[in-house]
Amino acid sequence: MSLHQPLSTNDIRTAIREISSRAELARREGRTADARELDERVRHYRDELGYRP
Repeated sequence: MSLHQPLSTNDIRTAIREISSRAELARREGRTADARELDERVRHYRDELGYRP
């Protein structure tokens, strides 16, 4: 994320929601590797939120 524009807190929360939905769909479709990758992205965004005031 360091090479991109800083995202607003609202943008990060939206990304978490959307990516979480995609991860859930991937799990339902049996694409566990995709779901794991998406879950890792969600974790990264949650960590980013944790660093913000």
